[in-house]
Amino acid sequence: MLTVQQAVFTVESLISKVQQQKQLIHQLVQENEHLRHEIKQLRKENEQLKYRVQELEARTKKNSSNSHLPPSSDRFHTHSS
Repeated sequence: MLTVQQAVFTVESLISKVQQQKQLIHQLVQENEHLRHEIKQLRKENEQLKYRVQELEARTKKNSSNSHLPPSSDRFHTHSS
């Protein structure tokens, strides 16, 4: 059986642990919110970059034989012998 002093010590110890857990939970909630915001920004940036890559790939596929561009604009043309 616990003495009154042991019971008080146990309760105080539990209160201290609960307060530490509360602080940790608060910190993790803030970190979670920050990471969610960062993920949202990175997803938006990723979509913009995907679109830009598509644009650039489409541009490099065009040459004087498949567009209105003059032959002097052909960038990656290899000459066959």
